[in-house]
Amino acid sequence: MDVKVINGIRNLAVDMINEANDGNPGVSLSLAPAFYTVFLNHLNFNKDDGEWLNRDRFIIGSSTLSALLYSTLFYSGYDISVEDLKNYRRKNSPLSGYPVMNKKIGIEMSTGLAGEGLSTAIGIQMAEEYEKELLGKDMINYYTYVFVSEEDLMEGISYEACSLAGTLKLGKLIVLYDSNKVTNDGKTTNVIEEDILKRFEAMGWHTEIVTNSEDAIQKDKAIIKSKTITDKPSLIEIKSVIGIGTSKAGTSEVYSGALSYEDTELVKNRMNLSPVPFHVSKEAVTYFRDRIDKRVAPIYNEWVTRYNEIREKDENKKKILDLLENENGKVSLKNLQINFDDDMHEDLRVTNKKLMDVISKLIPTFVGGVADSSKVTMTYIEDGKDYKINSNFGKNIHYGKRERAMAAITNGLALSGLRPFASTTLVNSDNMKPSIRLSAMMKLPVTYIFTHDSIKMSSDGMAGSPVEQIGSLRSIPNLMVFRPADVNELVGSWDYIINKKVPSCLLLPKEIKDLLKGSSIDGTNKGAYIIKKETSRISGIILATGDEVETALSLSDELALSGLDTRVISVPCLEIFNSMEKEYIDSLLPVGSKIIVLEASNDSVWNEFVYNKKYLLNLNTYGISGTKKEILESASYDFESLLEKIKKLLK
Repeated sequence: MDVKVINGIRNLAVDMINEANDGNPGVSLSLAPAFYTVFLNHLNFNKDDGEWLNRDRFIIGSSTLSALLYSTLFYSGYDISVEDLKNYRRKNSPLSGYPVMNKKIGIEMSTGLAGEGLSTAIGIQMAEEYEKELLGKDMINYYTYVFVSEEDLMEGISYEACSLAGTLKLGKLIVLYDSNKVTNDGKTTNVIEEDILKRFEAMGWHTEIVTNSEDAIQKDKAIIKSKTITDKPSLIEIKSVIGIGTSKAGTSEVYSGALSYEDTELVKNRMNLSPVPFHVSKEAVTYFRDRIDKRVAPIYNEWVTRYNEIREKDENKKKILDLLENENGKVSLKNLQINFDDDMHEDLRVTNKKLMDVISKLIPTFVGGVADSSKVTMTYIEDGKDYKINSNFGKNIHYGKRERAMAAITNGLALSGLRPFASTTLVNSDNMKPSIRLSAMMKLPVTYIFTHDSIKMSSDGMAGSPVEQIGSLRSIPNLMVFRPADVNELVGSWDYIINKKVPSCLLLPKEIKDLLKGSSIDGTNKGAYIIKKETSRISGIILATGDEVETALSLSDELALSGLDTRVISVPCLEIFNSMEKEYIDSLLPVGSKIIVLEASNDSVWNEFVYNKKYLLNLNTYGISGTKKEILESASYDFESLLEKIKKLLK
């Protein structure tokens, strides 16, 4: 019966790919026994409770495994119909080519680029360790299983993340590596030749090898042995033959695309698969589901009993459960008594740190870290301990110089119910783009904090100059980009981020900022507002963000001496502003007004606000190595140059 279930899973996967005329049949055939073993004997899950906090997590690192994943989830009893399988990769289907997060049907995360799944899974397991400290081992005690491909282990992000996992001794992370030595372009020997197991052992991992992917006993023993290793993550290499049973087995010709009619017929005959497309054996389905239920049901029921007792008797843990299950209420930051300097002449990074300390006290699940730049970003929690294994987990994660891994790991923390942040300087956001996109796709409440947000913040020169990064971040759908001008806007930004639970970027200057006259917390929640109103007739409107708002206010005062009456609008979050009702937008930007935009970036999104590019006072050049004055003068972005440009535009 075991063979019948495995072949049934294979059969559905092949039929899905052939029906869609797209997919990856080779790995669906070769890895079905491995998926079967994990689900049948090891994975603790409940098909009727996809959000069970203590479920084991099952992650695929590559979209090549999507058809096999869906077929296995169907056999496991999740709410997936045969009709859904037939519509694989079709419009409105829950089963897309790249899996989209849907925990109700067992899809733990949206699959991204190679290496993202593995790195995110490490974040999920780090969250397990932290949550276990909060709630106790009797409530949180789960494993994370990850299937990875050859391509996953070629990506640099994987080794950034895996070296950290080894350092942190994540003993409940089990990675199963499909060692088929084939990629889309051919044999791996064409591009890489290395001993994967030795590399992982050098990073502090336990390793096992399964010499035959068809051997269920070997795989089972390897997983059981890995579970006994509590102080190391485990990598299990599974030697497989891609496209097993086809005429092109072991080659890249079965890597992607539908199988030919001849190969479909051949593999179905060899493996005794049903020739009828989408045939499902009720006997096999019942056998598989019943065995899983018999193993997992007692574990689940016992956990639910403990869960209910905690909710009734432990108010502190009940609050944490609410936070992890995203049932927390509103947190009003603007009404808090925060210890800011009276005159607010303070580096905005310092102000931000104080706010983060307050948020940390309010939200126990607020955690995060910095990519080797905490001294310059100042984004660490003062009363939080460092995140270390077996020593009372802290809130401050030291990632080292691992921006790529940090971003993906942060997604894993968020997928597990935490409210994480990740921080570095703005120019390094380029390294994190794939994971930031995934945050936005899954709408995870991740906060990316980037400091040094303009060319004048660093004397390093061109390489350290953020110019295109702001526009690049704003171009990502579902991502909120905040660039506050002072403490009021900073509080308003955090108020929105915490209460709306949205993926966000917070861009901060390396600059001492005063409390600006007219700045507003409530205005920040509208994305833009009038920070300085004209006195009589508007000569022009200046839109500005972040550090340039203070400059805009000074320019407005100077322009008034020349008889030019200007309105200044601060735009801390363009995404929010663009979502506001037309009446509000029109009240800020009356039709026919001359609009000038002031921002130290080359973001082309501002073109929609100005008459022509002359009114867009931005930057499209990298900074030089020099003093702030020298940097701004070299870019013609100093006060005098800007004043002269605006006078010419308004006269």
